[in-house]
Amino acid sequence: MRTTSEKKIGVSKWKALLTCGVLLTLIVAPLGSAGASEKLADKYKDALKLKPIDFSAYSESQLSTYSTVLKKQESAGVKNTQNIHVEIPAASFSGSGSKTNAAPELQTGIGGSPDQAVVYKEELDWIEWPVDVPEDGFYNIEVTYFPIEGKRSSIDRSMKIDNEFPFNEAQRLTFYRMWADQAEPKQNSQGDDIRPRQVEVPRWETVKLTDNEGKYPEPFRFYMKKGKHTVRFDTIKEPVAISKISLVSPEAVPTYQQVKQQYEHSGYKPAVDQVIKFQAEKAAYKTEPTLRRESNSDPLVEPAIHGNQRLNVIGDYRWRKGGQYLVWDFDVPEDGLYKIGLKNGQWWGDGLPSYRKIEIDGKIPFQELEEYAFPYAKDWRVSGLGNKDGDFLFYFTKGKHTMRITAQLGPYRDVIDSLSQTIFAISELNRKIIMVTGTKPDMNFRYELDRRIPNLIQDLNLVTKNLSLQIQLLDDLSGKSPAVVQSLKSIRDQYQKMADNPDDIPKQLEDITNTQGQLGNWLLTLKESPLVLDYFVISTPKKKWPKATSNFFQRSVSMTQNFFRSFTKNYDSVGDTFNSGDGPVIEVWIGNAREWAELIKDLVEEDFTPKTGIRVNINTIPASQLAEGNTNRLLLAASSGIAPDVATNLDATLPVEFAIRGAIVDLKQFPDYEQTIKQYLPGSLIPYQYNGGAYALPETQDFSLLFYRKDILSQLGLGIPDTWQDLYKILPILQRNGMNAWIPTMFDPFLYQHNGSFYNNNLTRSGLDTSEAYAAFKEWTDIYTNFRLPVEANFFNRMRSGEMPIGIGNYTTYMQLAVAAPELTGRWGVAPAPGTLMPDGKVDRTAGGGVYGDVIFKQSKHQKEAWEFLKWWLSKDVQLRFGQELESLIGVEARWNTANVEAFKDLPWPKEDLQTFEEQWKWYRERPVIPGGYFTLRHVMNAWNRVVLSGTNPRESLEQAVKDINKELMAKQEEFGISTAQK
Repeated sequence: MRTTSEKKIGVSKWKALLTCGVLLTLIVAPLGSAGASEKLADKYKDALKLKPIDFSAYSESQLSTYSTVLKKQESAGVKNTQNIHVEIPAASFSGSGSKTNAAPELQTGIGGSPDQAVVYKEELDWIEWPVDVPEDGFYNIEVTYFPIEGKRSSIDRSMKIDNEFPFNEAQRLTFYRMWADQAEPKQNSQGDDIRPRQVEVPRWETVKLTDNEGKYPEPFRFYMKKGKHTVRFDTIKEPVAISKISLVSPEAVPTYQQVKQQYEHSGYKPAVDQVIKFQAEKAAYKTEPTLRRESNSDPLVEPAIHGNQRLNVIGDYRWRKGGQYLVWDFDVPEDGLYKIGLKNGQWWGDGLPSYRKIEIDGKIPFQELEEYAFPYAKDWRVSGLGNKDGDFLFYFTKGKHTMRITAQLGPYRDVIDSLSQTIFAISELNRKIIMVTGTKPDMNFRYELDRRIPNLIQDLNLVTKNLSLQIQLLDDLSGKSPAVVQSLKSIRDQYQKMADNPDDIPKQLEDITNTQGQLGNWLLTLKESPLVLDYFVISTPKKKWPKATSNFFQRSVSMTQNFFRSFTKNYDSVGDTFNSGDGPVIEVWIGNAREWAELIKDLVEEDFTPKTGIRVNINTIPASQLAEGNTNRLLLAASSGIAPDVATNLDATLPVEFAIRGAIVDLKQFPDYEQTIKQYLPGSLIPYQYNGGAYALPETQDFSLLFYRKDILSQLGLGIPDTWQDLYKILPILQRNGMNAWIPTMFDPFLYQHNGSFYNNNLTRSGLDTSEAYAAFKEWTDIYTNFRLPVEANFFNRMRSGEMPIGIGNYTTYMQLAVAAPELTGRWGVAPAPGTLMPDGKVDRTAGGGVYGDVIFKQSKHQKEAWEFLKWWLSKDVQLRFGQELESLIGVEARWNTANVEAFKDLPWPKEDLQTFEEQWKWYRERPVIPGGYFTLRHVMNAWNRVVLSGTNPRESLEQAVKDINKELMAKQEEFGISTAQK
């Protein structure tokens, strides 16, 4: 029998063994998926080296901001220079660079100017000028430029002094083009105003360099020491002509009290009994064509709508981005002091004010107008420019004057800078945490994060401190607690709990990811400062402001007018409607929003009808009714004999479905069909071809791309995967660091790159019963079974959080990252989608993406005219013009992904990104559409589910899918009387 001490020793041994076993299990468990990944990665140890990444943009994005640099320089005793003006003729440039050996051109007479100017085209990478600085101190840099013809986008350059960026904002400087309404609005047959076309009105402008977000009210002050220096502009986009660059001493803006004293000293008196009123929608020019006339139905808005649409205001939500400005001209009848009032609306921002910089005759009259606040209010009002002591007075001489109002971020800049830093800090914290816990931590395991992650509690407390500061700033600005403040308080409390209880952090990983997305969205919101204007009133001081807010009775009368008008107005029809009494008229149904349709109507009446004599009626229908599987309005119309002549924006599967039923026209009957299709990628035409015919032309197309986080891949020492094998090679490294990649469940690229096909040669049976198809299916499913890639994820949000620093996305992903992820600016890139290495050394990237197309219905009595319309609408010039106008109307987020390749290239893309698009287009290939083919992808996904989710043998699962697909194909072929015999 064992002694008591022996028993204790035995128990201790068992406890020790049990503890070691648990620890070993816990250590190995998180590495299980990585271990399986490494085994598979061993197969690809001879894969090509990954392409290196240019991380310069990322490193540059970490430069200090202008405000930080300025404070540091001022604390060191740097002062403004006084009364210095150093002019540098643009023709005196000392150097330039270009990959294409292009050189700057010198021209005179540009824009009517006699001065010699440098024509700085996009082909030039950079131009540099020497400058001799007379003394140490701060300078403004002035540039005199002319926006020569380009792609209708703003002109962007970066600037270096002595080959270094002086601060972060110098990486993107914007030189605006100027825009104006082509004419006053006309009215259509329904009595509604037709929005005038926006035209560029180029002019020579002299501007002091400032930020392009409206963060700072003053121009940038650059610290330069006495001596010789260089100023260099690097190309980002768009061409420009520059006549001179100048270093000038900063000008001090006086306060209103100082200006008022000057008035008294000069003996200025108020003008007598004068009222000058002009409509805000009649702006002289503006920086962006998106700053357009809008319609407001309030009965006191001028002019009133009376049941119709009147373009009677300007700005609205489109005038929200910092740096955008509008300019008005007005006449003053006599010298004197006047006050200025604006009828405005500011009902956005949930209590937060909007800010504007107001300039008169090219200068800010006094400091109070550098960032003038327009408080939140639910109704229209006439606001006199002033302060708590009363209205400001302005001295005007008799004659013409200008007023420029620029959107500013105002005091929000401090919140925005702090919020940007907070988002970055949270992203870094998140990555450190998941490197320890993985993306799916064990809730029963104590990770001791506060011990394993240096400064974790300190960093969490810093996040909560920054959030508290942001909350206080926003509370002070609004006077109440808007939604953004409540959201920030909730996020702050979450991080405070994490700091107090670090053991609970693994349970809150999803919250950390979600808060990054929320803060990113609030960052975008705080950068928006909308304002809508109806009219201006400039009057003598004793005049009263007009009434601006309508009462209940006035609103009731207006609503009644609109109600009765609704019984006779066709809201689906766009613009003028015609009947066939005076020549051919074709009916076109547009599967897009009304603004899209209005643009097409304008182009038709401006260009198509005058050239051809063919008039067009345009109607809008919801895009959801043009997709397979929905209540299809087109199908109902065709069945009822009231189909349009032309329908646009159809899902790729619909044209052949209509063609099988004899509802649409075979476009090959037109003699110039073959010439017409040369403007498209051959692979985009595949879904529209059936039984020797072609039944649609592509309008828009999507395509796959590889997206990656430059900062994260840089820290991990990884490059850009060029092939699938390259991607497999880096997956274990990502997973060991708690991250992953995103590959959507798409079979097409694997099938095509293995030289397989969805159907046999005569499109009667499934083509997935071949060895090539099986190899593709096996590789596709192995990604998820061996590498444990997620089958569902929001890639956009996961990329923002850093959980998925690399993945495959599409055109929508590109636009989301470009527009809706400001915190990632400079930290992400795009490359062609991974492919398969072929024996000849090329990489096969064959993949589809999705197309939408346009058709002609057989019921049309004007098929020839409909074909002329399709050729015109889908031509390079019209698609380019439409894309430019659409972006001008709505913004860059609506950039048109036209299927016309040449038109797409001419839209304002970054050069490097366009090169990526073009490389991917070389391999573009869509799936064919056949009767019953809509079941193919369904059964392929069923096979995938059986393998990935249920562990079925891949060969058995694919064979079952082939049987199911063939069964449906034969049923449909029998239904439509198509021979089912295989050839």
